[in-house]
Amino acid sequence: MRSDAAPSEGTPWAQGPGRPADIPEAAVILNERIIARENLDSSVPTALKLKKRIKRFALDNELDHLPISDIVSVALDEWLTTRGF
Repeated sequence: MRSDAAPSEGTPWAQGPGRPADIPEAAVILNERIIARENLDSSVPTALKLKKRIKRFALDNELDHLPISDIVSVALDEWLTTRGF
């Protein structure tokens, strides 16, 4: 069972007031022909082997290009939305 508590503390994440009305759904944005983008710099735990798993996914699904930035956008958007931000 997953907990919404912070890993280093026993307190739950703060719940936001709700997804802002002026933020469109990720699918709507990602289906646009031209998308204005901003850089999001992040490092991930090596133990999760995300690069290796992404490459394996692409190979197994015969994909020449895997839109990692779009995948990250959807994941972060869903994560923030469930927390009311």
